[in-house]
Amino acid sequence: MNQPIRILIVEDSILVRNGIKAVVSQSDDPPITVVGEAGSNAEAVTACAQLQPDVVLLDIRLPDGACFDTCRQILQLHPSMRILILTSHSSDAFVYEAVTAGAHGYLMKEIDPVGLIRGIVDVAAGKSILSPNIAERVLQMVRHGNPANSDELGSLSPQETRVLAHVAKGLTNKQVGVKLSLSENTVKNYLINIFEKLQVKRRAHATAIYIRNINPADTPGVDTSQKSSGFSLIEVMLAAIILVLGITTAITTLQRGLLAVDSARNYSYAAQLMQSELERLRLKNWSQLQALQSSGTTAVTTDDTAGSARTAITCNYSITDVKSDMKEITLISNWRGLDGRPHTARLITRYSKRGLYDYFYTAH
Repeated sequence: MNQPIRILIVEDSILVRNGIKAVVSQSDDPPITVVGEAGSNAEAVTACAQLQPDVVLLDIRLPDGACFDTCRQILQLHPSMRILILTSHSSDAFVYEAVTAGAHGYLMKEIDPVGLIRGIVDVAAGKSILSPNIAERVLQMVRHGNPANSDELGSLSPQETRVLAHVAKGLTNKQVGVKLSLSENTVKNYLINIFEKLQVKRRAHATAIYIRNINPADTPGVDTSQKSSGFSLIEVMLAAIILVLGITTAITTLQRGLLAVDSARNYSYAAQLMQSELERLRLKNWSQLQALQSSGTTAVTTDDTAGSARTAITCNYSITDVKSDMKEITLISNWRGLDGRPHTARLITRYSKRGLYDYFYTAH
């Protein structure tokens, strides 16, 4: 078997992190080991220094900002590390920033589990990978240069462009809302998205980009007497498709997270059950252990409510002779998880006439 690929997951959603861990745990050749997790850019830099992962799975949107500077910093400090962007954002500006920051791959979160594992393996092997829908746009960037230099507003939706057009005219959020029949909070949310896409923090900077790229006379919604501020049928259809893909991805991630929780609960209960039974058996004296040994394999009473839902755990123990003054007590728990796979845990100890000799636990 190949050496395991050591990965660091940088993602602020605990649910998504659990889903990724559940997916990569399915990789056997080579195995993929999650050596750490981080929920922010600052945590990612620290974790890379401490854990030295082979591959960093890096989300773009993190609580302390976009990841591009962090990507550059990690590669500057650790040139041999590989960085794979895993995100739900596919704007040209983000793709360009990721590529120029040195990322070795760019995948969308709706990728299937097999594709994610293949991507991690390929990046770890020195390859550069892109989602199919991203590849053509990267080729365009190579041919024509930074898309931000020719169309910095290409990542904005029509409605975001309309909002920015009115902001460029000096209107307040409330005045923009009146013009476009939106609430003031909705306008504020649009501006947050616009600032993030344009990678700016101030209205003045966003306005400068708008003036540099757009002829206001061509902007939908600026002249409300001539243009509609609503969405076209194509925009609505695209939004519906994106929503369905997002829901599907969320459901898949949730299912994998539940499987991970299911396994953890069952392993925990099996270990507690066997430890308790082992303590009870060790309270017996030597002659009583001999009597129990003669009865052969014996079932242990289990609590059907202690494991996870729809999971039946069975447990039994057997006692065998290692030598004349030492016996081996073996406890075995078996169950089938929600994924249908069988699981086994073993607790083995050797017990001499003078007491405990040695002890170990295995699970798979």
